[in-house]
Amino acid sequence: MSESPTDPNCILCGEEAAHDNFVRLMGSLKADGTPEMRWMHDDCGLREVLGGIGHLLAHEYWCLQRHDPDAGLTYRQSALLVYHWTKIVGVQSTTERDSITS
Repeated sequence: MSESPTDPNCILCGEEAAHDNFVRLMGSLKADGTPEMRWMHDDCGLREVLGGIGHLLAHEYWCLQRHDPDAGLTYRQSALLVYHWTKIVGVQSTTERDSITS
C-alpha cells in the first residue's frame, strides 16, 4: 500500500486535503480492487459518522422529506458545520438527541 497518496483530495468531500490541518490517511480500494491510501479531512469523517448538518438540525424535514442531510450545502460545508455543532453541543449530546433516532 502506498504511504504517500497521489490524489490530494479528501476521499469524502472531494476537496483538496493534502495541505490542510487535521487530515488523516485512510485506506481505500481502487476500481481494480488494489488498495491505496487517501486523504480525509477529520471533520468530513465526523460528518460521515454523525450525519450532515440538516440531519442534526431537522432530521424529519431534511432527511425524510427533502432527502438532503446536508441542508442544501456541499458535503464539506456541512462537515464544517457538524464539527462546530459538536464543539458547542458535544458529541454525546448530539448522538443522544431524539430527532436523530426518529
